[in-house]
Amino acid sequence: MNIEQVDVREIARRFGTPVYAYSLAALRRSIDEIKPLAPVVRYAMKACSNIRVLKEMLAQGVLIDAVSVFEVERALRAGFHPDAICFTSDVFFNADDVAFCLERGIFCNLGTLGMVEEYGRALERAPGGSPAISIRINPGEGHGHSKKTNTGGPYSKHGIWYQNLDEVKALARKYGLTISGVHMHIGSGGDMEHLKRITGKLVDFAMQFDDLKTINFGGGLPYQYDPAKAEEDISGYRSILEERTKRLEAHFNRRIVCEIEPGRRFVAGAGYLIGEVRSLNHTFDEAGRRLDYVLGNIGFCHLLRPMAYGSFHPIWFVGDDLGPEQDIIVAGPVCESGDVLTQKDEEPVARRLPKPKPGDLIVVGGAGAYGFAMSSNYNSQPLIPEVVVDGDTLVQTRRRQTLDDILREETES
Repeated sequence: MNIEQVDVREIARRFGTPVYAYSLAALRRSIDEIKPLAPVVRYAMKACSNIRVLKEMLAQGVLIDAVSVFEVERALRAGFHPDAICFTSDVFFNADDVAFCLERGIFCNLGTLGMVEEYGRALERAPGGSPAISIRINPGEGHGHSKKTNTGGPYSKHGIWYQNLDEVKALARKYGLTISGVHMHIGSGGDMEHLKRITGKLVDFAMQFDDLKTINFGGGLPYQYDPAKAEEDISGYRSILEERTKRLEAHFNRRIVCEIEPGRRFVAGAGYLIGEVRSLNHTFDEAGRRLDYVLGNIGFCHLLRPMAYGSFHPIWFVGDDLGPEQDIIVAGPVCESGDVLTQKDEEPVARRLPKPKPGDLIVVGGAGAYGFAMSSNYNSQPLIPEVVVDGDTLVQTRRRQTLDDILREETES
């Protein structure tokens, strides 16, 4: 099995396992697919902040949506100009966040009434800063592939409730703020019909703000993880957004800038997680049926999505003389029973796969978004390397962490 022109066994040989690998060809294809959808396209860098991914976005003219000042700084260090970065802090500011953004000229998108007030107070202490802000609106509904990724509606902490917009305007007047942008993100995993309807709602809300210059429809573009199923065509989103923007421009009689900020659709298909089969095991269920487990060195400390959301990821085994296909549960080394790569509805399920043997490789696809970004040191596991494939070129962009790296920040009592 190759990633572009590089054999995954060569990646494993050179860098060990587990290891994340990203295909720049796949990333470029997704950029080419997404960029024509809107005049301004941002990358929600929380999905994958690998330096080579960020530099590819920079080279292709994609701007940045950051959700922490650390992401802002990371984008600045990757070469993005402050004007290319929007800081969307969803529910509150940490200490000094506003001062940081005002000093560096970072445009802020604010998701609660309290944040609007805090920004106004900080502006009073730094009168040279920009009074222009964007607000994130909760439109009263959401759409995520899991309840945990649904970021709209009454049970979401994200965004200013759509019935509280008069309060936002009052705060803006109080502190001399200009609401120049409105924004919405209702979750990852929606479909085109839902996006079509919900973008219309945001336009209705946006018409209430006389100083509007920008409307940001967020991300949430669908991505199909199962290669046996067709990927949803998103090209029609362009005409939807054009119609929405024309409505606003007719209302205000001036140009309105339309933005989107996908994350997952950009990078999910560009990433692979390569591990190794370490052991085989089996149990029997209550009916006496045998359950076969393939145990590898990929755990939820490396890829959290199956454990957190019951997410599907394609899996391939790479080795000589793989056995015939059978029902297999693929699991990891972490002590929780939920450390299983093959899940459905957050429950372990068997998948029809050729039987591997210890020493064969496990390749997990669709791992570019929220893969390495959500990994951890659980069980004192070191963070793993990241490599980038570009044609037949293989470059390491992150070395494997050591225990000394993990312990360096600890202090003795």
